[in-house]
Amino acid sequence: MERHGLGGLLIGEDVNIVILVYKSYSGGRMRGISPTSYISIEQFKSTPLHEPLEIMSCINQGLPTIVYTFGYRGKATGPATTAVLNAYISKKKRNVILLDWEEEAQSGLLGIPLGYALSAVPNAKKIGRALGDALTKMTASGVNLTDIHLIGHSLGAHIMGFAGKRVREYGNVITRITGLDPARALFEGVLAVYSGLDRTCARLVDIVHSDPGGYGISSAAGTVDIWPNYSRNGVTQPGCPHGKIHMLKQEDLCNHDRSWHFFVEALGAPTSFPCAAAESYEEWIAGNGDVEQKIYLGDLTSMRAKGNFYLNTKADSPYSMGAEGMIPNDNQTRVRRNPNFTRILRYFR
Repeated sequence: MERHGLGGLLIGEDVNIVILVYKSYSGGRMRGISPTSYISIEQFKSTPLHEPLEIMSCINQGLPTIVYTFGYRGKATGPATTAVLNAYISKKKRNVILLDWEEEAQSGLLGIPLGYALSAVPNAKKIGRALGDALTKMTASGVNLTDIHLIGHSLGAHIMGFAGKRVREYGNVITRITGLDPARALFEGVLAVYSGLDRTCARLVDIVHSDPGGYGISSAAGTVDIWPNYSRNGVTQPGCPHGKIHMLKQEDLCNHDRSWHFFVEALGAPTSFPCAAAESYEEWIAGNGDVEQKIYLGDLTSMRAKGNFYLNTKADSPYSMGAEGMIPNDNQTRVRRNPNFTRILRYFR
């Protein structure tokens, strides 16, 4: 079986895209091209994760480096991956790395619940640690560790957490990890058997909680925790359906996926999602929009920020409400759908 592991793309002089591919147990391959100018995301250089120095020719050591990966049952060509990579390509002035673990992220013959618990999550930990080893090798070869920003969606967020912890074992610290609604099952609750992304994994760990208590964790685990459209009645993102929905269908993932939708929109318009600081949701409501401190969701999140931050969004893209989004709307009715992992992974919570 053929697959990518880590691959890369070089676009012009401003954007270097590299893809690190996890070496599949069933084989795997490297697909490479010479580091000249390209204009398509389909053109890239790839290398197994255990051989990261093969892509050093694509890395501009004078640019910051972004590393992104997807979650359970995700794909290297999926909508989240494509949107995030294209957003950074448009921004330019970046080395962009995709960690491709598509084969190891699938449920396989075990089915969705068991595939997650017995295959995908153990793979995520193993791959995260391997990524930490790869980043350590790359920094020893000239990549500036202070310019590395890891970004992961769902279970991919925990991969980045495991990578950050592994880098710490070498005596170094990743500068920033962004968790886009980190996966909840097996990382939170009664059967939380894994310790994934938390504030110890990097100097700044910023987390966007778009489905807390559903597919995403509900605890404030980051240095910065951003809570879009939060309500004391639970979170159903505006525009997303509620009620009983077939598991892992697009409608079921709507709340979970809003985290990367917001992040991608913020990459294109960096000040579009201002967030109000508050110790708690109740304090935010009591303040009624009187904001003493704010940050921005996305690349402009302050490295000095700490605590909880709240905002409201529109139901459709473009989601930004600008400064108006920092004004709480406690009268909005949000009826929570049946919690996803109660149905999917009821034995693992």
